[in-house]
Amino acid sequence: MDIKANENEQSMASDKGIQETGFSSRLRLFIENRYVQRTITALILINAVTLGLETSASAMAAAGDLLRTLDRLVIAVFVIELSIKLVALGARFPRDPWNIFDFIVVAISLFPAAEGFAVLRALRVLRVLRLVSVVPSMRKVVQ
Repeated sequence: MDIKANENEQSMASDKGIQETGFSSRLRLFIENRYVQRTITALILINAVTLGLETSASAMAAAGDLLRTLDRLVIAVFVIELSIKLVALGARFPRDPWNIFDFIVVAISLFPAAEGFAVLRALRVLRVLRLVSVVPSMRKVVQ
């Protein structure tokens, strides 16, 4: 990042009364990068398909270990994404309702898959709702 762009960002942040460090600013730029956002969107879709396949006895018999591994990897990426957002946004994190929604859904996904939590874990599929805000054509469908 060049010095001029960094100065402009810090100036904009201070204009808003927000104190951003260079590190948190770089994290914010990274997590808000369109390629990172597209990757997260793709992982949300993959996770939804994985969750659906996990309900099929034949799919679990054929590829259960692969599905569980894929599920764990995607959850790990979601936890990393949220961790980066928490550091990058700090006190601004809860201002975006989607951040709260994502936090709750990802937190639920960390519960063990015991019977009592099976319904809660199934709620992870709701993260697909985030696509409404990310994919412009989805907004038109909802409206």
